[in-house]
Amino acid sequence: MVGSEQDYNYFGFIAPVTNDVFNRAVNKYLSGYDQPLLSVIAANYTTPTLNGRGFLGNKIASSIARDWQIGAVLRYGSGLPIQAPAATTSLTTYTGQSTFVNRFPGVPLFTKDLNCHCFDRNAAFVLNPAAWQNPPLGQLGTAAAYYNDYRYQRRPLESMSPARNFRFKERFNLQIRGEFTTICNRTEPNNPTATNAFATQTRSANGNTSGGFGSIITNPGTGAVTFSAPRQGTLVARFQF
Repeated sequence: MVGSEQDYNYFGFIAPVTNDVFNRAVNKYLSGYDQPLLSVIAANYTTPTLNGRGFLGNKIASSIARDWQIGAVLRYGSGLPIQAPAATTSLTTYTGQSTFVNRFPGVPLFTKDLNCHCFDRNAAFVLNPAAWQNPPLGQLGTAAAYYNDYRYQRRPLESMSPARNFRFKERFNLQIRGEFTTICNRTEPNNPTATNAFATQTRSANGNTSGGFGSIITNPGTGAVTFSAPRQGTLVARFQF
């Protein structure tokens, strides 16, 4: 998706942003919802009645094996774009128009790969402040709001629901189903702090990050990292007649 979003974000979780209202060409950039790679797999399977000879034709074995059900909704995609940091000049005070910092060409945006589980989230500043600079005083920035190579960690969504149907005659069916979210119990820390590229990076007494650009924290006092909700499940019974 290309182009600046509308000037409102009703029913949306990403606020639209415009860098320079006087330069329409500068505002042609990726949407905050852009995901170049996205796969959604939805499947449901019910085990059939066994038909055959020998063990496969045994009524007891067939009654045990049939009517099991497994459903799954699996969503995998690219991370959402990170909004470019806001400029810290006083331009907004005089014009009422905010702007973004400019990007240094060729300078890495990250110090760590957000999709790699090879570093300590508690102690690492994952964004590179050297990749950004304020625009000259009195001028609007020339950076885009979003870049294709500047994205948050991928967030897979995996839900599964194993179930068993118990049939009584022809009209009655009792289903016992477990509904599980985050079935793989993936470790997903919060997104890094990315609004101010010049915010001083600080650490707590134990060496963990406690604030500043690129830190992954929610408790500045302890530098604690908050992770996404662990695996959760609900047991459901449904009687149909």
